[in-house]
Amino acid sequence: MGVVVLKEFISPIEQSELRKTAELYRKTGVLEPIQAGPFRFSRSINGTEYCNALITSIGERVIKSFGLGAFQIDPYLGWLVSYIEPGGFIHPHFDRQPLYMETDKQHLRCNLMVSNGGSPADPIIDGRPFRVEERSLWAFFPSHLEHRTYPNGGPGPRIVYQFGFAAPGHYRMPTFKAKLVME
Repeated sequence: MGVVVLKEFISPIEQSELRKTAELYRKTGVLEPIQAGPFRFSRSINGTEYCNALITSIGERVIKSFGLGAFQIDPYLGWLVSYIEPGGFIHPHFDRQPLYMETDKQHLRCNLMVSNGGSPADPIIDGRPFRVEERSLWAFFPSHLEHRTYPNGGPGPRIVYQFGFAAPGHYRMPTFKAKLVME
């Protein structure tokens, strides 16, 4: 059970549009404060008017790249926009929802780094930092691996679009030859 990082999963134009969308959602109150920590905002967007054509097309790219066409979207977090302002961070945790604890399902989360906030924003998974550049995607099983981040020390927001799926217990991520950073 590892971590896959794919460089340049989106284009610079897609990155710019996703950044503008997240900033608009933050400014207009679409993104809501998260109780787990200060300076953190998010919103589940799948099935809502906030999941625009670009986000949907990137979600479809994730589904195709990872062979997820038959899998249910994660019923707890789904697809979401995460916006962490300077000083904010993700505390160490596992995603311990009943579906993943009481069945053979595992939570697969594919995260897209749109903006690192101006400082390294590498996720720390199972105690190990993973280098994730802007426009890159990382995927792992947060139901089975502890994960967190360092505080955002940059001048801007850390913006991540997340695509979550309920994968069967036997699912293994594909092996990627091109653009694979680490596993």
